Amino acid sequence: MRYLVLMISLAFPLVSASEPSHDAPAKAPAKASPEAPKTKHDAPTASHEEPAPPAPHTAPAGKHGIPPRISAPRPAAKKHKPPTAGHGTAAANHAAPHAGGHWGYEGGRTGPNNWGSMSPSFALCAEGKEQSPINITTSYAQEMDKIKFSYGMTKITVINNGHTIQLNIDPGSFIEALGSKYQLLQFHFHTPSEEAIGGLRYPMVAHLVHKSEEGKLAVVAALIQQGAQDNPLIEAFWDKIPSEHNETRTFDKLTYSPAALLPLDQSFYTFMGSLTTPPCSEGVRWLVMKNPLSISARQIARFQKEFPMNARPIQAINARNVMEGM
Repeated sequence: MRYLVLMISLAFPLVSASEPSHDAPAKAPAKASPEAPKTKHDAPTASHEEPAPPAPHTAPAGKHGIPPRISAPRPAAKKHKPPTAGHGTAAANHAAPHAGGHWGYEGGRTGPNNWGSMSPSFALCAEGKEQSPINITTSYAQEMDKIKFSYGMTKITVINNGHTIQLNIDPGSFIEALGSKYQLLQFHFHTPSEEAIGGLRYPMVAHLVHKSEEGKLAVVAALIQQGAQDNPLIEAFWDKIPSEHNETRTFDKLTYSPAALLPLDQSFYTFMGSLTTPPCSEGVRWLVMKNPLSISARQIARFQKEFPMNARPIQAINARNVMEGM
């Protein structure tokens, strides 16, 4: 009997423990709730660990790797950028092209082949790498604005400086070329033309010398050929040019415009060069008119009576490019 009572008392707690507990439903959601968000959060994390999407589309190299046509002449154009040092030298000597001295155009120790050894200040005449004049045999087409000539009326002051006939003018005449503005200082003549085109040197050339506010020089070379008629500008003073060296004549009542020395078609070649007389300073922008103007045989002979030959020999072009407006 005692054993029977003992067995009954042990069985009762076992039955109670096997019944559902009211705390179980609350615990299960509580346990599952932190797990479910974790699972949902881990899924996006796993997706970010996938290989990154492709980078934004880039154009094939061929699309932009081939330079457009307009860029083709750019390297040559850079070569025409005026060097600062060269222009400074030319500007410092802008009054020197025909400033006198014992140099000349004939042979011997004072001739062009010996200019460089006559004085330390003339060294560039022998050692320079951008000397003028040159023979233009090859040119490269380049988009360039035309030269804008703004030449006004001026009085005539004619000088025979022993090397050429030079005409000084009043201030107020300008050109705009290749992004710069230059004031016309004077112009003078050479026979034959110093510049050659395809090996041809014309009977004469007029050099119109300009200077910018920064002291840079630009020379317009107007080639002159023999024609049937007199040029009216040259006719105005040609018979009155002084025959004595270092002689100056001023004509206060006579005015003219240097534009009369320009051809109608003002296409041009351009390159960097030098003064064509001692000290042969470099850094000079040359603008050579492609088309010559005409004067009469009588007018050519009148100048050659004073200066039978006053042209420097052709100089080596070296690494320079000659550009031609398109």
